[in-house]
Amino acid sequence: MINVLLIEDSAVFVMGLKLALTAQKEFASVESVASPGSAVAFLNAHPQTDVAVVDITLESDTDGLTLLGIIREAFPAVRTLVLSHYKKPAFIMKAISSGACAYLAKDSSPESIVKAITDVAAGKCLFFGETLDSARIIRLFGGKENLETRKPQGLTPRELDVLQLTTSGYSNVQIASALEISLNTVDSYKERIKTKFGLDSIVECVAHAVADGLVSV
Repeated sequence: MINVLLIEDSAVFVMGLKLALTAQKEFASVESVASPGSAVAFLNAHPQTDVAVVDITLESDTDGLTLLGIIREAFPAVRTLVLSHYKKPAFIMKAISSGACAYLAKDSSPESIVKAITDVAAGKCLFFGETLDSARIIRLFGGKENLETRKPQGLTPRELDVLQLTTSGYSNVQIASALEISLNTVDSYKERIKTKFGLDSIVECVAHAVADGLVSV
């Protein structure tokens, strides 16, 4: 039997999701809170919680992506799943890097959400439902081997900043000024980006990143 915590500030969405989950025999309890602070307090009081379902756009000083990292560090036994309106790979990769075991769009079918939660509770990873097609998932993870070991080829936040500024037409000097780093550091970040993408030029990296939705033009 699975104990679920919904971390979501939309009362209407919570009501619908609770109805879908409580209709299934697999779930012992389905509780909800509306903020990261309330989530931490609830998990402290209810160590039997198995899965936390997190919205990444909470109306709070702490967003859902940051909360994923807090749960991973403070409550390692609790497995996390993201339900979000966002389908951009950048959000998905950040969520997985922060510890999420599944990422589904909020317009996923109730059956997909139920399956995701039961799979996550059973220790299976990763689950995307229909949010991303399988070929794109494998590409974002840099191959099936990384996918199987949950190692996204995703960039660090600073590498993503460098790539976004490059995509926007910034020169190395302008990137260094904008990020308050040295030119050598900009070059180092670009070399790391090329290594992670397995490509020879930063132009190719930009093209792939734009195609995958990691950066915008």
